[in-house]
Amino acid sequence: FKLEKDDGKLEQFLQQLQDSSPILQFLGVMLVGMIPFLEGYFAVPVGIALGFPAVMTIVAAIVGNWISVMVVILASDRVRQWLQGRKSSERKQEKQNKRLERGQNLFQKYGVPGVSLLGPLLIGDHIAALVCIASGASKRYVMIWQTIAIVVWAVGMGILVLLGINVIK
Repeated sequence: FKLEKDDGKLEQFLQQLQDSSPILQFLGVMLVGMIPFLEGYFAVPVGIALGFPAVMTIVAAIVGNWISVMVVILASDRVRQWLQGRKSSERKQEKQNKRLERGQNLFQKYGVPGVSLLGPLLIGDHIAALVCIASGASKRYVMIWQTIAIVVWAVGMGILVLLGINVIK
């Protein structure tokens, strides 16, 4: 499904997920965590807001986000070729180039740790990983820092959501 078009598919999916078994909830949160630009830091608050157990939600979001980012890292050569060969509108290309440029600037200032930790806020985990590799960092080093960043963001979001829920109560 496309997230750009607000046709209610994501909401419908989340509603069905809310009424399902814990295993399907785990898999659903994991699936949301895999989606670029939604990732773990979006999946965690949504899962907790839907009433899923917090620890399960955080673990599922981490697993989903981690798997998708590792696939991008391991397939980075193919992903780069695909992105270069893909024909897209000038506007989309310009937006993508701005993200990549922002990522390159981050890399020059902060290196792999900075891009990995700040990436979710500015360019997303997937592009952050590609920027690091395109800038010459080893895949192993990028994998380590992406793993750290994914865990930090998902756990951090979980803590913030749970604190927010406790404040509201």
